[in-house]
Amino acid sequence: MGSPASTEDRSSEIYGLIGLFFLSILSLLIFRISGLEFPPVWPDEVLFYSPSLDFARNGLFRTEVLEGLVKGMETKTLWMPPVFFLLNGWVVRFWGEGLEVLRLFAAILSIASIWVFWFILKTFDYSPIARLGASLLLFTDLLFLRVGWTARMEALCLFWALLSLLVLARKARWKGQVPLNQYEAFLSGSFLGISFLSHPFGAIFGVPALLLIHQAKAWKVWMFWLGGALPILAWGIWIHPDWEIFFYQFGAQFGRKKDLFQSFSPITKIKVLLGGYESPGLRLFFYLALAYGLWVVRGEIKDKPKSAFFFSAWTVSILFFLILSTEYYYVMYLCIPLSALGGFFFERIRSRRVQFIAAILVFSNIAILVNAYKRIGFGNPEFDLKDRFYEVLGPELKGSKKMYLQAIPDPYFHIQKEYPNLKILEFIPGELPIPKEDFVQTLDSIDTFVFSDRQKRNEFVQTYLEENSSKFRKFKITAEPSTLRKVANVEAEVYRRR
Repeated sequence: MGSPASTEDRSSEIYGLIGLFFLSILSLLIFRISGLEFPPVWPDEVLFYSPSLDFARNGLFRTEVLEGLVKGMETKTLWMPPVFFLLNGWVVRFWGEGLEVLRLFAAILSIASIWVFWFILKTFDYSPIARLGASLLLFTDLLFLRVGWTARMEALCLFWALLSLLVLARKARWKGQVPLNQYEAFLSGSFLGISFLSHPFGAIFGVPALLLIHQAKAWKVWMFWLGGALPILAWGIWIHPDWEIFFYQFGAQFGRKKDLFQSFSPITKIKVLLGGYESPGLRLFFYLALAYGLWVVRGEIKDKPKSAFFFSAWTVSILFFLILSTEYYYVMYLCIPLSALGGFFFERIRSRRVQFIAAILVFSNIAILVNAYKRIGFGNPEFDLKDRFYEVLGPELKGSKKMYLQAIPDPYFHIQKEYPNLKILEFIPGELPIPKEDFVQTLDSIDTFVFSDRQKRNEFVQTYLEENSSKFRKFKITAEPSTLRKVANVEAEVYRRR
């Protein structure tokens, strides 16, 4: 017969899991209500949907929406590792075509990541209430939602990385007393390698992985390195026949990162850290409250020095790579260790002062969500900006045979359905260092260009339009949602060849 203490622990664990389950269901319900309005359909999603669809239909990896714009895309997509395209291709093949399917897959992966995060915290002896509090910070984090609900690579990369850390954390808690066996090490390394092949940013999770290996006293477990190397070796074999295309496409990505790093000021980099939130001031307030709260619960931190050091080092490593990468999407990864640090507050939730700080953190997140609802229709089924935008744009495309599209929300799927014979090319990211000679002939074949206002355009495309202005009729279109609160709109410039 179990002791009263052990019975109470089991009850707390069950209640915590029930709470996590209801948070997961609530998150899915809000996701379904938001549809494709939040986040708005992003051009990146179309760029990544195209090779996934081509794999589902033809077993190939062509990005047809970049054909003639980025060399080799009409043959093989090599500017990103292939795991994301492979899995999404299978999802499209069995669940059906359309962006909604891939977004649902991403949302499920994001929720699954929070569940894995829950069990990682358990290995660090977080109480059920602390784990639930840390998970609540994730479920209410606007950036975690808006990136996790987007058909991009971040959710998939995070899922595999957290699985890798969970395998290691289960043995690290014993500090070498229960050794990490070769099979577990191989599994963890494989998950980490697959994370990297989902998105190169997965490499940053090697830092917390090495910390856990050190804590588990498992440096001699060589199968971890083999497990991590095999996926990368498979990737090398896959790209080997197309080295020239790989260096061109993948090299352009690194060239873009290098240019961004050199051109962004420290203030701009701070703005990137806050840029995924509709209310940067509130998010900054969240960070200040988190820092103050960590000082308040310094006693708990002293009681768990290794946990505090692990999540702090994890946070610093991600911050370092965020400064190098300058992409607000990647800030999603920072939410994980920060939420773990926030979980310390919920260990002392009976303290009035700690309750106040925890309430500030949750309130800040919810206030940002409410502001997003007001501004961009988050969770509002009557918010229809993308549909209204296409209602205005659609008639202007009659008779067009080939178009260049750079718009948010991206009307690609509307146009594809309405004009199946219209060739749609998506934008060249403005920072990609691609010589104009590689795509200027393609621009000559395009009869319609569409740009959302305030979007950075490729300089060569812009120069082409200016130099050939007499050949185009330029006009603007505007659309607003049909809701009473018209707090968001979209303006676009259209260039139609005469």
